[in-house]
Amino acid sequence: MFVKHVMSKEGKIKYPKEEIYCSIGGGERLEIVYDYAKLKKKVNWKVLRTRKFDHWRYKEFYPTLKQYVSLGEGGTPLVASKGNGNLLFKLESLNPTGSFKDRGSTVEISHALECGAKKVVCASTGNMGASVSAYCARAGLPCEIVVPGYAPREKLIQIKQHGAKVTKIKGNYAAAVALANKKCKKKGSFLVGDYAFRGEGEKSIGFEIVDEVVADYIVAPIGNGTMLSGVWKALVEMKKVGLISKLPKLIGVQAKGCAPVVTAFRSKKKIRVVNPKTIATAIACGDPLDGERVLHALWDSGGEALSISDKEILSARKHLATTEGIDAEPSGAVAYAGYRTLRIPRFKKVVVLVTGHGLKDLSNL
Repeated sequence: MFVKHVMSKEGKIKYPKEEIYCSIGGGERLEIVYDYAKLKKKVNWKVLRTRKFDHWRYKEFYPTLKQYVSLGEGGTPLVASKGNGNLLFKLESLNPTGSFKDRGSTVEISHALECGAKKVVCASTGNMGASVSAYCARAGLPCEIVVPGYAPREKLIQIKQHGAKVTKIKGNYAAAVALANKKCKKKGSFLVGDYAFRGEGEKSIGFEIVDEVVADYIVAPIGNGTMLSGVWKALVEMKKVGLISKLPKLIGVQAKGCAPVVTAFRSKKKIRVVNPKTIATAIACGDPLDGERVLHALWDSGGEALSISDKEILSARKHLATTEGIDAEPSGAVAYAGYRTLRIPRFKKVVVLVTGHGLKDLSNL
């Protein structure tokens, strides 16, 4: 087991070596730290590349689990742009439930089983709920998904299709998180969401990128910040164990109607909560749970944060579909919309994440 310890947000070691973080009603801001000296001796590209190219190729970099719930997530393609071969689209929309969330769900729901969970509860704007409900169905776990009023109809149908209970509230995502926490404490359900184990799963995007290409930039949307901060953790871990020597710059993109991380990045101040107003509902997180982490990831990588309008998002969505043949929901096109505003030299290798399939949100078409 390569987990060295689990650390609290304050930097205090909460769980020592050989002990896995297990809690009914988790949700703490924790950091899982590995024994990189041991990993360096055990893991190399020759070993990794004998395995199937999917999420679990990099199993040593996840918390050890006796069993895992998988739907074949990961191994998504890098597709070169028709107009510029150095621009690559990472098609996270081709994961089992149509978004990158499956990478986190395979680790998180496996962990729930490890902890003896009997029921799962999760707050979601839609994609995570669809993913969690699918993996819970696979695991035989009942689950309840709490969603804000603006969650797209298509995603609610997808959640219900997997047999999950949907609780729709009038408030925003922050209110959904609060209710999920309340339900967890009252009913003893296992709380899942953008927490430590999900972040460990979403790291695999970073692993797969450096497995295939030496990127100069990675462009991704920011909602709660869990995915992009996880990608950065993956890259740093790869460098620590000697698998890569160069770290790419991260570029985080938010909608102008919900850009607390971008505002904090530019002002170099703490994140201030906002009330989301954007068509990019999957990233409409006005109080981002991992906002501080993604801020530091952007700063540490020497990267950038930018915001784009809903009009630019829709334009990027249309361009992806009609020119590149890639169908993305509005939030899935956010990174590309941001990329289009940048002046990155054409010889630079850029990976743009397409995080959700177009069929997940058919509004605004």
